[in-house]
Amino acid sequence: MTVLLKGGIVATFTKGSNEPSVYPADILVQDSVITQIGINIDAGSDVEVIDCEGKWVTPGMIDTHRFLQSRLTAAEVRIGQLAGCLDALHSGVTTLLDHFHAATTPEHAHASLEATIQSGARVIWCPARQSGPTQLFPSVEYGNEEDTCKWQMESLAEWGSKNGGKLTPDGRVTLGLAYDIIETGPISAHQAALQHARENNVSIITAHVVKGPRITTWRDAGLLGPDVVFSHCNCLYDRTDPDDEMWEAMKDNECAIASTPIDELGMAHGNPVAIEAVQRGVKCGLGVDCLSVNGGRSHEQIERDGHAGPKCNRHLCADAFRLATLGGAEALNLHDKIGTIEVGKKADIVVFDTDSANLAGIDDPISGITFHATNADVELVMVNGEILKRDGRLTKVPWGPVAQELKQKAREVRERFPREELEKLWHQWYEAFGAPKL
Repeated sequence: MTVLLKGGIVATFTKGSNEPSVYPADILVQDSVITQIGINIDAGSDVEVIDCEGKWVTPGMIDTHRFLQSRLTAAEVRIGQLAGCLDALHSGVTTLLDHFHAATTPEHAHASLEATIQSGARVIWCPARQSGPTQLFPSVEYGNEEDTCKWQMESLAEWGSKNGGKLTPDGRVTLGLAYDIIETGPISAHQAALQHARENNVSIITAHVVKGPRITTWRDAGLLGPDVVFSHCNCLYDRTDPDDEMWEAMKDNECAIASTPIDELGMAHGNPVAIEAVQRGVKCGLGVDCLSVNGGRSHEQIERDGHAGPKCNRHLCADAFRLATLGGAEALNLHDKIGTIEVGKKADIVVFDTDSANLAGIDDPISGITFHATNADVELVMVNGEILKRDGRLTKVPWGPVAQELKQKAREVRERFPREELEKLWHQWYEAFGAPKL
């Protein structure tokens, strides 16, 4: 398939540049790759021409930490996973690092992977190496851990050995691993598990770090590397020592951070570290984590100390735009394939409707996308050269049937877990264990 995006305004970072490039250009896409960028590219008779006159054309956004699912039945996981991927695509997010923590049975894992592939999104699918609790009170027990670990490790080898970790023929979905159990059991077991993962073509290993010294635990066990992405890392905020051991461990081992500022502030994790990571030379991308969590306050230190507000922000909208595109690609070690609009890159492209109510008065695509655009302004989404959203509507997987099934499954979940029962369980959990610490 050959497509010419005609007359758009390209907004992109490129490798080695600290400033975004904004310029008018046509973009020719052949199969899955950008093959030409220029003015007045001549389209042949077999080329589909899409009019992008005056519209903004950007790289697809990259989400380096998102939960698409929770612990539900396999059927509920399937529709939730599909809906989550489609929601991301609808918003112009073309690449996802999915921390899939519901891979507690083969059926759940299969349902999630099937839905992920069906969506058409580019996904590093990271099933979590953990089992579901078989008892919460009076203490948490994991009665199925031995059997769960066995099939998960066997499945990891099966998934990773078929095609070098590619879970789709075109490489759009690849294998990763989520690993949050580093503090449990002997460290030798974790060393063996992660060695097994790396030997079986796992491209990314991701884990949560919020508070505490988990980074040094990984470092001391010899587990860090350029394939490790730690989510959040709020414990690194405002560590003024230039030789801080945790920052040094991240940089020396070429690890990456998935920063999720909105939910980190909303969940009182602490201040986000995305900009500081970039300043310290540590790879960093952005993520949303859980879409149900809203944001918190900014400049809280200034307000608390009673000073006047700042004259301007220290960081620019371009910094956020880079984190969401090229920065995310660097964090996932995919910067040679995605994250920019350049010849030879995969055609993961988003087109914004600049005639919308949100964007019609904005002349700068970088600030417009960062501050004003919503998913309603995303007119076209292309992943790997395939158009998944056109004229503001999802095309590969129509949303209507997905919405109906999602509503039905949601009703079943609410009937199975009434609000009052969930509130009771939460209060019991909190009283017994306090706030969860990651």
